[in-house]
Amino acid sequence: MISGMKITLSNGERYTLKCPEKIEEIDSDKNAIFVFDNMQIYIGKSDGVIDENGDATFCIEKEKSRFGMCMPYDRLIGWAYDKSEKQK
Repeated sequence: MISGMKITLSNGERYTLKCPEKIEEIDSDKNAIFVFDNMQIYIGKSDGVIDENGDATFCIEKEKSRFGMCMPYDRLIGWAYDKSEKQK
């Protein structure tokens, strides 16, 4: 995958995406944005563990939620730490 892809969100925030292979290095205490190949963006926390049973997936937990969702790793374009969290 492409490393260092730059994106600009509709709110004007700019991000440089890390490649999917670096998901295992993610800090599970920080919110991150996750960009998928259908251009959907999810914000949440992940431990970066890829479940290899069946389809390769990883989990994202949304802030203030007891539930997480498993997302397909092979559709992940890249991720970056959420800049808006620093402003809180």
